[in-house]
Amino acid sequence: MEGKKLRREAGWFTAAALVLGSLGSSGLYGNFPYNYTISGPSAWLVWLITLIFGFIIALVLAYDYTIWPEKTGAEYYPVRASLGSLLGSIAGWGFSISWGTTPAIVALILGRYIWGVAPETALTRQLFAISVITIFFILNYFGIKVSGIAQNIVTVFKVVPLIIVGLVAIPFIDPSYFTPFWKSGVEQINPNTPIGMFTLFLASALVASWSTYATDVFASIVSEVKDPKKNIPRAAVGSGLIALLFVGLITITAVGVLGEGLATIARPLFQYGKIVLGDLGVILLWIALLAGVLGACNASMISASRVLYQMSEEGDLPGIFSKLNGWGVPHIALITIWLLNVLMILYTPLYIVLVAVTQVPFLLTWFLIGVANIKIRGNREWHEKAAFKIPWIVAIAALIVGVLSLGFIYAYGMMYGWSDIEIGVVFVVLVIILWFINKITRKSH
Repeated sequence: MEGKKLRREAGWFTAAALVLGSLGSSGLYGNFPYNYTISGPSAWLVWLITLIFGFIIALVLAYDYTIWPEKTGAEYYPVRASLGSLLGSIAGWGFSISWGTTPAIVALILGRYIWGVAPETALTRQLFAISVITIFFILNYFGIKVSGIAQNIVTVFKVVPLIIVGLVAIPFIDPSYFTPFWKSGVEQINPNTPIGMFTLFLASALVASWSTYATDVFASIVSEVKDPKKNIPRAAVGSGLIALLFVGLITITAVGVLGEGLATIARPLFQYGKIVLGDLGVILLWIALLAGVLGACNASMISASRVLYQMSEEGDLPGIFSKLNGWGVPHIALITIWLLNVLMILYTPLYIVLVAVTQVPFLLTWFLIGVANIKIRGNREWHEKAAFKIPWIVAIAALIVGVLSLGFIYAYGMMYGWSDIEIGVVFVVLVIILWFINKITRKSH
């Protein structure tokens, strides 16, 4: 039996937990120390600034979806409604490719933390990663109520240990570890000039954004949230404030406790935990890592499948992706995401290509939602419908965030070469071609 529509069975905390359970899940353990190698002690500020950028985008998405509470799809639907089907499709695919490939990435990262990177452990790590994403595929198949409960549980087990360790670490901070504040780990960037400092910020913010730009994911399940005009704003604000708390605590205290050890010690966050709380600190940070990876896998499967569902509902994907099973889940979309991740885990070249692809469409999506909200905020009819209203300054700030996010693409090319950027551009061109094919096919029928 197939359901007719998505079911409103999730509360505001489940929507917020999609953000909190996935934001910085493995990034605090890997990306943040890497941030330190790029920009030195300023890494903590870069994380907080990019998280504030994410908070701004969360606010405009909450605004958008109190205008269209019957829709879903994160950035996809607001961009489509205001800028048209083509740009909406680019935003939809940008979200789907970045979130849809996350389960394989974080599950494999966790496998490396547990078994190391020795070639003889490769099969074990692959089987482990497939098992993790399959468990969450099964949970997701039985509806948002089941997968939402799982998300709530892992989120608590992730966030609470991080807050405990971060609070206990405050007395261990050494202020001398924060100077000089900007240290360039990128050979061609001089941080002692305004332009050099800004370029260094872009380079470091790029890496931080891989974790802190998870603030949009709550808006992927609007159609499944009870009383969305109240609960979607609650999810946006609640997740943003809680994320600022635990990210601020961990990043600031980690710099203050370890200093340059963040860049030189293997698994530095576990050493940080051992310094401030002994073996208990290590255990708490392992619990947070495990829960975070599980939360990211679950949130990614939920969110990517719902965006594909909404794209299908609007006619930007074949109708099969909007088919629902008896539990109100877009099961074809969900199976597609699961299968994509299994193939990524088993076939390394596909993994490498898809990870490379994500950069351009992911950051372009944030630019498009910034542009979209200038038009949405300027439309009196839409603005009056919004139950959660934003001032013009927030809409303008979202556009600035979008423009700066495009600057991250330049920083990526400068640091890692332009081949991944070229692959991302090819992907966007492919999306445009597929959009035209889909429109022509639908007209012929």
